[in-house]
Amino acid sequence: MKVAVIPARKGSVGFPNKNLQKISELSLLDRTIQFVKKSALFDQIIVTTDYGEEEYDSNDVCNRNRLRELATSSATMVDVLLDVITEYNLKNDDFVILFQPTSPFRAERDVEKVLELLEEYDSVITVKELDINLSLIVQPFSSTALKRKDVKAAETNRQHQELQYYPNGNLFGVRVERFLQTQSFYGGKLGYLLQEGKLNVDINCIEDLEFAIQLENKDRI
Repeated sequence: MKVAVIPARKGSVGFPNKNLQKISELSLLDRTIQFVKKSALFDQIIVTTDYGEEEYDSNDVCNRNRLRELATSSATMVDVLLDVITEYNLKNDDFVILFQPTSPFRAERDVEKVLELLEEYDSVITVKELDINLSLIVQPFSSTALKRKDVKAAETNRQHQELQYYPNGNLFGVRVERFLQTQSFYGGKLGYLLQEGKLNVDINCIEDLEFAIQLENKDRI
């Protein structure tokens, strides 16, 4: 069985109610739910949240009212998915894809690809290419001093750096059996899908939201 899980916590210290912020008249949560429904790729859609069902498009989905301990900032996404797996009795051979509402732009072809990759891999994540030189990253020692760092001249040339990817938060796919064993979205044999452009947008503050709205409006022109 293919299962879509959409997590949406009400509280957010940095950006209150960010999952209900709107782009093109739709909240980020509803935008995600409607995308998943329209894709028709999943046997089951589960929304795990502490929002009331009247606050989002709760029709034709399974609504998991989160336990209080899973609606705090200290609860991890692993904890949330473990709860969903237990509550809905998901099977070892089920595929789960996690859709975070804070990633407002998605491509159906990428969801299809992640499901395809899960036939071969235990976990699949979407990533973006890093445009920074990791050799030059420094760490603070105090408010004005940095820890000593020896950088060779050759390390400053970006053309000589290996490719570096970073999870962009757009899609996380897991096979239930391996996820239960490792309790990680990176467990077992790990595959990836490289994404570019607006698919890498991740909304964590008002500036991110404003940028996403600009991109949405640009696409309409």
